[in-house]
Amino acid sequence: MVSSAIIHASTKEDDTIRYHSLHDNKYLQYFRGHKGKVVSLEVSPVDDGFMSGALDKTVRLWDLRAPNCRGMLTLPSYPIVAYDITSLVFAVAVNHYSRILLYDPNNYDKAPFLTITLEDPTLAQISYPPRPIYMTSLSFSSNSKFILVGCSGDAHYILDAYEGHLLAKLEGYVGLERRSLSAPPSIEPAKGSSGEEVSWTPDSKYVIGGSLDGKVLVWDVQGLLPLGNSPIDAKVPLKRIQPLVALDGHPGPSRCVKFNPRIAMLCTAGSELVSRKFSS
Repeated sequence: MVSSAIIHASTKEDDTIRYHSLHDNKYLQYFRGHKGKVVSLEVSPVDDGFMSGALDKTVRLWDLRAPNCRGMLTLPSYPIVAYDITSLVFAVAVNHYSRILLYDPNNYDKAPFLTITLEDPTLAQISYPPRPIYMTSLSFSSNSKFILVGCSGDAHYILDAYEGHLLAKLEGYVGLERRSLSAPPSIEPAKGSSGEEVSWTPDSKYVIGGSLDGKVLVWDVQGLLPLGNSPIDAKVPLKRIQPLVALDGHPGPSRCVKFNPRIAMLCTAGSELVSRKFSS
């Protein structure tokens, strides 16, 4: 996809995905098929493919050059989607089942080659049965070794992308499932959750995230894997990581956090419709 064009979901008339040229200010293509609101949209980093996940409980695979989808997955709940940096793998998170499914794009019509169950043993120490984990975003690290799972509650998670081991829990922020600090706690996020509240830095050494209190948090996630080629010991306790630093962000919730992939600049957006930029 050229840098002067974008794809976006729309609910203006129906749930069509639109390919919009910013240079000409016109639509180049319409992608019809979803029968529910599109809640996850991911462009391939290497070609003209992209994926969409919607409330109709389907994932559709598309090509920018054709209006019809080239593949579809039907799931038991609505999905969140992500490509790895090479597009040799894509991931689908299925809420209400706490599953993350990894597929080969050339064999998406077959069973996933890896199914990860996201289970946090520390949640049972707080309440029993433990609170469900509600996933809002997925993203692979730039070296494709890790998967960052953004969640609506008070923790995000990092998984080993090869075997699915839970490596780290990112804490120390206020979950964004509520509209404001005064709203009562809930599990499923209120309307307004962007799914963009947490992201990697370009070198994948740090994770940046927003918070309901407006802070922008930075977690140091280096050293998650054993030294050398040692295998991961699944019996090692989950690593719980507190923020390295908390930046003053927005007067309201910091709901969108993204790092520039080329230069040391971070941009955040909040519910007050104001964006902020941070640079080194």
